[in-house]
Amino acid sequence: MSMQEARLWHTKRMKLFTNASLPTGSSAFKRVNILFDEKIIKISTDEIITEDEPEIIDLKGKILLPGAIDIHSHIISQDDSLKEDLKKATKSAIIGGWTCLSELSYHTSSPIFSIADLKKRISQLTSNIYCDMALWGHVDVTDYPYYAESAQELWSQGASGICIMQPSPNDNIEALSFDEIMDLFMDIYESDTCFAFQGYDLDSSPEFSFEAQLEAIKKLLRRMQENPIHIPRVSSYPVIEFINSISKRSDISFALNISDLMHLLAPEDFPPLWETDLAENYDLFYELLRTNKIYILSNSTGIISEYSEIFSGTPAQMMEYSYLWLLSELWKKRKIPLATCLKMTSENPAKRLGIYPQKGRIDAGSDADFVVYNPEINTAITSPAGRTLELSGSFESVWLRGKKQDPDSAPEGTYLTRTKSPKRRHNKSSWI
Repeated sequence: MSMQEARLWHTKRMKLFTNASLPTGSSAFKRVNILFDEKIIKISTDEIITEDEPEIIDLKGKILLPGAIDIHSHIISQDDSLKEDLKKATKSAIIGGWTCLSELSYHTSSPIFSIADLKKRISQLTSNIYCDMALWGHVDVTDYPYYAESAQELWSQGASGICIMQPSPNDNIEALSFDEIMDLFMDIYESDTCFAFQGYDLDSSPEFSFEAQLEAIKKLLRRMQENPIHIPRVSSYPVIEFINSISKRSDISFALNISDLMHLLAPEDFPPLWETDLAENYDLFYELLRTNKIYILSNSTGIISEYSEIFSGTPAQMMEYSYLWLLSELWKKRKIPLATCLKMTSENPAKRLGIYPQKGRIDAGSDADFVVYNPEINTAITSPAGRTLELSGSFESVWLRGKKQDPDSAPEGTYLTRTKSPKRRHNKSSWI
């Protein structure tokens, strides 16, 4: 066997985790063995016997977590820096255990309006991303009357969904009025196309405010035709409370930015990146967090917007520790159930993106995306305020589709197409 053949055999060889501690729905763990290649083949509390000899990796009781999934980022802006921006941000993601991002790109100079745009963007991801990546599309309302047809084609080709903004922070993407949004919903009434809405009601306020955001969401709901709606960034308790109050009647979900949570729980270490009112409603918000009423936690990685804070992102470097910070701060320190933390960072975003159960769980048939968590060794990080913090536990290794990741190696991420409808009302295993 040649050296090249040996490397190929070692890469494709089945692997067997032994003595892995797997989280359960309760606070307990179960000790299991896991056989996998690119996908998980078998999980058992008993010894796993195979015909071919797998590579055996003894985890010695360390905790095996699913790779984290971020439902929306906007890494891409200018085409001339696209490849380097992707490499830099996704390297931070894989270091921090985020094995999948869904790129929304509402600051991009080349929006995804058509299948041709989608194919071009997919080709740009090749060899430039360290984690897997899904893609949201946009609406070119100037392409009247064909913009609804183009949006439907993107959905049919596996895009995560369609982003609509009011107002738009990007001259390359024209904002849709609420009447145009209604027309779009009615044109694709028979479809289950998922939409992401980010913005506020200009009739209520010329500048962003929580009240204007809430009014925009209410206007949106009056026009929806049972389509799934996701609000990528919510940082106000009354808005969260309103969405939760109607989520069983309307297929709407939301994400809370991790940076907002960091500032709320550790304000001296994490200065505010934008305004929130969560501190004013601390006890009420904490109860939502404790009782699994926060649907998704997102990094919202991207550039700082000059247009409005609602369209601004957080630095990509924060992904290197945000997943571990959540486990340290919520699970270990504040006793939020681990199962709740994993729902917010892995299972729920996978369901909303239509990529569950391929992603978002540790079970036979799912992608072998793992984070090996060592509870015995703490991790030192430097906060944005320049303070040294110690987080409980450490990430010993990150695995993407069955391969242990090395950020110093070439990027091995791939484009991830949506495979299922995200509609929760037909999903008995949904978060509600």
